[in-house]
This record gives sequence, structure tokens and C-alpha cells, in this order.
Amino acid sequence: MSQVEALFPTDVALVHQHTRAQEAKDKVDKLRAILHRHDIEAPKDVLDGFMSKHAWRKPRWLDKLQTVTNNVQIFSQAIGSICQAHGIASVVWGVLRFILDAFGKYFGLLDRVVDIYDEMTRAMPVLKDYARLYAAWPTVSDSLLDIYCSYLDFSLNAVEIFNRNPLNRIGFVRDVIGVDIWERVGTKEVTSIQGPASQERLKLSRIFSVPKARNGKFCGRKEVLAQLDRDLLPAQSSPQKSCTLHGAPGMGKTQIALEFAYRCCETFPELHIFWVPAEDEAALSQAFGKIARLVRAGKDVSDQARLVENATAWLCKNTSWLMIFDNVNNPDIFKKYQPCCNHGSILVTSQYQRTIHATTKEIPLRHLTPQEGSDFLLDHISEQQKLHMGDPDSLAQVFTNMSEEVNGSPLVLVGIAGSIISSAVSAEGALKVLQQSGSLGKRNPITNGHSAWAYDRPIDSAWDMALRAVPDKGLTILRIMSMLAADNIPVDILNRDLQGKLSFLGYQDSARFRHEIQAALVERYLVEDSNPALSWSFYSIHRQLQSKILRDLQAVPHQHQLTFDRAVALIARDFPAFPKFMTPNFSQWPSDEKLIAHVLKLHSVYRANERSQYQDETPTEVPLVPSMAFAELLTGAGYYLYEVGLADSCVAVLETAEKISHEFRTSSTAEATIQGGQPSLYADSLKLETTAIAISWGIIEQAQGLTGARKAMAKAKEVVALRENHASLPGLSPSDRYESQVLLSNAYNDIGIEKIHMHQYASAMDYLQNSLDLKRQLEAQGLKIPAFEFAESINNMGFAALGQNLTEEALKYSEKAVYLINKDGSHDSDVTRFTFSHGVTLFLNGQPQKALDVMKQVYQNRKDVFGESGRQTRDASYAVSFIYYAQGHFEDASKTIQGCFIKQAKSIWPAECLTRAKYLESRILQALGDMTDGKKKHDEALDELDGYLSQIFPKAHAQKAEKDTVACSSYAYLMAANEALRFDYVVPFYAGRFATGESAGRGNARGCYPPLEDLE
Repeated sequence: MSQVEALFPTDVALVHQHTRAQEAKDKVDKLRAILHRHDIEAPKDVLDGFMSKHAWRKPRWLDKLQTVTNNVQIFSQAIGSICQAHGIASVVWGVLRFILDAFGKYFGLLDRVVDIYDEMTRAMPVLKDYARLYAAWPTVSDSLLDIYCSYLDFSLNAVEIFNRNPLNRIGFVRDVIGVDIWERVGTKEVTSIQGPASQERLKLSRIFSVPKARNGKFCGRKEVLAQLDRDLLPAQSSPQKSCTLHGAPGMGKTQIALEFAYRCCETFPELHIFWVPAEDEAALSQAFGKIARLVRAGKDVSDQARLVENATAWLCKNTSWLMIFDNVNNPDIFKKYQPCCNHGSILVTSQYQRTIHATTKEIPLRHLTPQEGSDFLLDHISEQQKLHMGDPDSLAQVFTNMSEEVNGSPLVLVGIAGSIISSAVSAEGALKVLQQSGSLGKRNPITNGHSAWAYDRPIDSAWDMALRAVPDKGLTILRIMSMLAADNIPVDILNRDLQGKLSFLGYQDSARFRHEIQAALVERYLVEDSNPALSWSFYSIHRQLQSKILRDLQAVPHQHQLTFDRAVALIARDFPAFPKFMTPNFSQWPSDEKLIAHVLKLHSVYRANERSQYQDETPTEVPLVPSMAFAELLTGAGYYLYEVGLADSCVAVLETAEKISHEFRTSSTAEATIQGGQPSLYADSLKLETTAIAISWGIIEQAQGLTGARKAMAKAKEVVALRENHASLPGLSPSDRYESQVLLSNAYNDIGIEKIHMHQYASAMDYLQNSLDLKRQLEAQGLKIPAFEFAESINNMGFAALGQNLTEEALKYSEKAVYLINKDGSHDSDVTRFTFSHGVTLFLNGQPQKALDVMKQVYQNRKDVFGESGRQTRDASYAVSFIYYAQGHFEDASKTIQGCFIKQAKSIWPAECLTRAKYLESRILQALGDMTDGKKKHDEALDELDGYLSQIFPKAHAQKAEKDTVACSSYAYLMAANEALRFDYVVPFYAGRFATGESAGRGNARGCYPPLEDLE
């Protein structure tokens, strides 16, 4: 008997599926015909030959093909007897060959295509199990044919669309297939797309973006749902409606919000519904970026701040929507993302009562009554199982008492139900355990200030019952999940490497893993699986269960450490490394976004453990020992957060990474730099520590003007010293030495930048020249140095010359930098920095009209890349407005300056820049005759400027307040200068300093800005 015959016994009647089988066979024949038209004979062109042909390229997608095709082959064997279409695997290989050959030079796009095949085919081996387990069920065979036809439809669409216009249509293919697949498997997130086969513009229909399946066992809470209806509907009417649903952990806030979302989906067909994870700013930023893509406001946009801006703009323009901000911890951060418009509905869930001040309505969520808890438990146990649990009335009474023992916590009751379902404990036994532990007077600490709902009963005992019968390997998974973000834990993170170095569970395939581990955890309601039949599904675990597991782990130090190390290894395996030369890398952002929440949770677990060592005089916890891998993971996360402008989270993880790598460096020696052909711990930790400090410097440099300059200078000096140390290490390989030298040249450039910030222009020129000389030395050695690197140093030298009033020399530098960057053909977001500085230089050389033309183009380019609220865009908006004002075009200046005052701007823009813009607006208003508002804004700007100067010159400012005289010459010079110069003095140089320096005399090299010393 063949494998296929054994898989599908002869008694499986497929007569009823004859029509579907014929449809599938017709699709196969159509696919063969298309492949034949393209001269692809799949049986003759086997995959091995194709892989051998392209192996030298080694793109990422090539590594995936073997797994994909293995799964395809299993699928084809399983489905073959249903549709009587043998040789399917050859056809699929033919499709892959067509797609891969057609896009051989577009590896980035190919990654996305193969990802689709990868995701689809990983589910195929599961079908084999279904066919065997339900061989006598024609409905299953019918469903298998549906899935098979969908797969063939995808292949047909892929071939036809790629043949027509591959570059423009690939996104459409993924959207269409995604919608089709999610609808078939029980959707959790649907973007409904309508569009004919012609290439007309796609129309956006209703969006339902909810990442969780509906809870089929949801019951009760009718009064809460009715209150939500009254408070939040209809969404499109004025004013905007908002409500906070708050209560202690485990009260079912998320489940109520989920049920409300699905009910709204059924009742209001035109209502857009967005689920927004809101635990921290990183999650909020990602969610809004996702919304931008869903509403098609994110096309060709890589800048995260602009994605957020576009999503917010769409929400303000479209009236019918409901947003659910789940698990808000910080109301201030939530307010930053709340759309400022007079329509829409917002539901907030939170454990914290302080969140109620962010919304117009609130609903405090009470615990279930004993009777409600009993009904809740009964709903979670099947009728079949109830038959074996004794008298219904007695069982109901046991459940009533049980609900009272756990104070009506729905989450805990679900865990108890899972224990009973899995036969880990009887209902009476569960009640006895709870009553005994209750008499001990234990108290659950996870109440977050909700004294009204504080659990007086020992919830840990209920969790212990739920965990008691979980296999050891299942407990291992739960422990790891306790250290990750509670939601969106990718299933493939835990089961992808079953045969590799992380295979600590001992499994060889994902199907067995799902059956023995995943199913057991879901059955006991310990985790949620977004869709267990699919490889791209996600786990969720409740935060209260996470806290309980973490507390248990802390009592077993070796298990605590082992779990932490495993969690770090699993996330680090897929989290992108930071680029060697710290250049923007937008292509990695999707992978960063997928895992950044888990990195931040690992960081919080480590920091919480670390803090406990200092808070207790006699700490009971054994500290977690961090690894270099953890420090490297945090550094990569910090770099991503730096790129997307999430400064607070970035600084926090980088401080930890810097501390860990510093401890590794100081505990090792610089001797034996090379060990076994590999860099030593000292060399690696030195490089990592320096990188963390360099990124921290970048955050300060972006976020602050002169108020943060001294702190930034200290970091820049530290980076130079450490880079020089690394570059001088003996035994570095040629590639490592090259990398070290390039990074050292960049460090010289960065300290030059900081000196320009601090108006130390002559000293800045020395460092910039050192950077340029080192790059030229490397190039003279035959090493490749991108033109961008030279343009960067030369451009900054132009700024240094401007600060010394060497305007003609500055113009030469600027023209050279623009020439180099254009010759380089670079198209990254940094190009406008060079043209912006060229515009400033033209203006200070007495060519305002040329400067205006340049700045207008810079503004448009930056708006396209960064959006209206991007800090770079607002710098350009200020520059255009200033030049208009200088030319006497006050109306144009007034319109343009408004671009500096964007509401709800998410990108970083130094406060000093905003104050300078306010000052310019006051001058414009007065020029237009509005003396009242002009005077008001003028006084506000001067007050804010005085605050900055008190931070920059604290001693001198205090002396002036006391004696009206100061010893600091720079401060005295500055206070004697005109107002415009003082406002230019405090902003970062890259924002443009337009003071003409006429009082100092053009070209005298003295400059009009007094230097700010490293120490006052």
C-alpha cells in the first residue's frame, strides 16, 4: 500500500466532492498551461538544479526553499488522492521557479514572496494529520479542497500579476492573499479590499483590525456592554466619545473590549475598528504605523514619525471609527496619540485608576458575584464532562463557593476550569485547596493600587492547580513567555529552531510540538493561540499569570537564570543586529517591530531584578547575570528606537547595555586580543560599549539644543577615547581594523559636530580635518570609502566656517559636499542635510533668493520623507519663513511659520527650536501690524529663552540676578548681542543659524557667537 493510500483509506467516499475535485484539477491544468507558455517544464527543471545554479548569490530566501518545498511535498501527498492530480509538487516547483527567476535581481521583494509561500506551506503538514484523524468526515475533505484551491488561486494570481507588473503589484498580491487566507481560517485582522482585475485604483472598504479571535465562551457583563454602547456609540457624531474601562488584573477588561469590538463589527458595517496595544510608546508608535499602512497612508513611507502622523491625519479626516487602546499604563503617553478631532470613539482599558482623567467617561469593572462566577465556570465546561461531575445543583453550589473564594476573578476562574477540564483536579478538590489556602490569610500582591478590588484570597493556589498537570516542557514554554511581552509572541520564535542549537525541548518537528505542548496550554486556558492551524499565529499570556510565574522563578535561582538566558537567545536569534557603521537601515524595521516589545520586556525583567538588589538591605533574590548577547540585543534595540525617535525607551535600554558591556570590559584585559581566531571578550565588549554610548550621544544631539550640549560633549569625548583604544588593539583582522578605523573617523566627525553645537568652531575644524584625513588614508590604502563619508565631514566644515564668519570659504565647502553627495547617487533621507546647509550658506553669502529656492525644495523633499511634523521638515519650514521675513514678504512668512507648530507632532524637535520659531512669529505679527499678539508671543519667547540660558550658564545667570554683573565673558557678550542672535545661539547648528554677524565683520574669523565652554 502506498503512503497516499495509507493516508486516505479506500472507505473515504469522495463522490460528494466530485465537483470540487474537478475544479481543483482544472486549476492545476490552468497553472500548467501558464507555466508552459513561459517555457517552464517543471518536471525537467528540478529544484536541486535551480538551487545549485543560484547558490553563489546566497540570498536569504534561498535558505528558506528547502523547508518550503518539504512542506509542499507533504501537502501534495496528502491532497493528491482527493483531487486525483498527481505531480502537484512539480507544478508548485514550477511556480516557484517562475517567480524566483523573474525576480532574481530583486532579493528584497523575493523575501516577501517566499515569506508568503513559507507561511502558507508550513500549515500544510497539519492537513495530513487532519485527513488521518477525520478520514470518515466528508466535510473535512471538502475543507481540504477549499484550502488547496486557495493555494492554487494564489499561484495563478502570483504568476499572472508578476508577469504584468511585478514591481507595482506585489503589495496588492500580498493584501489579496492575506484577506483570502484570514477569512478562510477565522479572521483576526481583516482589511477588506475591493478591486477588479484591471489596474484601477484600489478602493478601501471597512477595516476591522483586531488581532484576537472572538471568545466563544464570553458570557455576562451585559450591563457593562450596555454602558459602552451608551458612552461610545455612534462613533461618527460629535463630540469625540471616550471611555476608560479600568479594574484590577484578571477582571476581563480585554475580553469585554474584544466582545464590544465584534458586536460593533456586526452592528455597524461602515465602522472602522482599530485595536491599539498601548502598554508603552513603542507599542503605540508601531500600532499607528500599522494603521497608516491599513488605510493606505503609508505608501513609500519609511519614517516612523511620518507614519504616525499620516495615521492621525486619516483618523481626523474620517469620522466613523472606533479605537481600542488596550492596557494603557501611562495616560500622558496615551494623550500624545489620542486623535485631536471632534469625532470617533475611543475605548481605553487599564489597570490604573489614574487613566480615567484621559477620557470623558469611566467604567470601574467589579468582580463577578458568586452566582455570576458559578455561571461563568459552567459555561467553560462541556456538557459531556458535566455529566460525570455529579448532581447539577451540587456542582453549581461548589462553583458558587469557588467563585467566592477567588473574589470573582474571571481570569482565575478560567484557570480553574482548565484544571478541571484536563482532569488535573476535581471540582470538590479545587474548592478544598482554595478554602485551605484562604485560611492562611495570604494576600495577592498584584493589585496595582486597586484597593476596592484587592484580592483577599490566595490566587496563587488557583494558578498552581492550573499549572499542576502541565508537562515539564509546557512549563518551560510558560516560563519563557513570562519574560516576553504578554501579547503577540510569535509561535515560530518557540518552534522554528526545534532541530537547532536552541532545541532545548527535544522536539524534531512543529506538528508534534503543537500537539503535545501548544494544545495542552490552550486547553487549560493558560495561553491563547491566535490560530493554532497556522505558522504565523501568535501566543498571548495574561500578565497576571506572567507575574505569578516570575515570582515562582525568583525562588529557584538556577531556573530563573536558565529561563532568562533561553528567552534572550530565542529573541536574539531573530532580532536584527545594528549596522556596523550605524547607517539608517529601514529594511530591517519590520523585523525590529515584530520583536521590539519582547526586548523591552526582557529589559524590564532584568531591571526589576537588578533594582531589588539595591532596595532591600538583605535581598532574597539572586541577581540575574547578563550576557554579552543580552547587551548586544539591547544595543540593537536601542539603535532601532533611536531611528524611530522613541527617545525615552532608547536611553533606558542603552544605559543598561553600556553598563553590562563596561563590566565585561573591565573584568577582562586587552591582552590576547585574538583568541582562537576570534576577537577577545575585551575587544567585543569595548566595541559594544562604545556603540551604546555613541547612540546615546545621537539621541541627545537630536532631542536638545544647547541645554544638552555639555552632556552630549562628555559622551562624544568618551566615544573618541574608546574608539582610539579599539583601533590601537593588536591582532585585529584586516576587516575589523578597517571597521575600527572608519568608526574612529566618524567619532572625530561627531565630536566636531558637538563642538559646532557649542560654538567652538576653530576646535571643531581640527577634529573634522582629522576625520577627513583618516578617511583619505584608508582610501589611499585601496580601501573603499563611500563618497557620503567625505561629504559628511566637508559639509560640517562648512558649518564650522560659517560660525567664524568665513562665509565665502563656507560656500566652497558646501558646494563641494553637495557635489560629492550627488555624484555618490545616494538617495537616503540624509541627502537633504547637505542641500539645507547649502541654503544657509547661500543666505549668509548675500544670496537670499537662491537660498529661498533651495530651501523650498528642501522643505518639499523633507515633507515627502518625514511628513509635516518631522523635525527636519520643521527646520526647513523655519528657514523658508525666515528668508521670506528677511525679504519683507511678511504674508508668505506668516503662512510658512505655521509649519513649525504642528499639533500632536510625534517626532523629536528641540524645545529651543520651537521657542525660536515662536520668536520669529512674534516679529512677523508685529510687521503685519498685530502688535498685541506679537508682543504677547515675543514676551513668551523671551521668558523661555531666559530659562534655557539659566540651564546653559547657571552660575552666570545667578550672578546676574543677584548683582546685575557676571564674570562669564561668553554670557556677558551674549546678553549684549541682539535678540535674534541669542535665539540662534541656543538651537543646534543643523537647524540653521541665520545671524549675519555684521557686528563682528564678515570674514574676520572671530565669529559672532561666543563659545560655550565644556565646563562653566
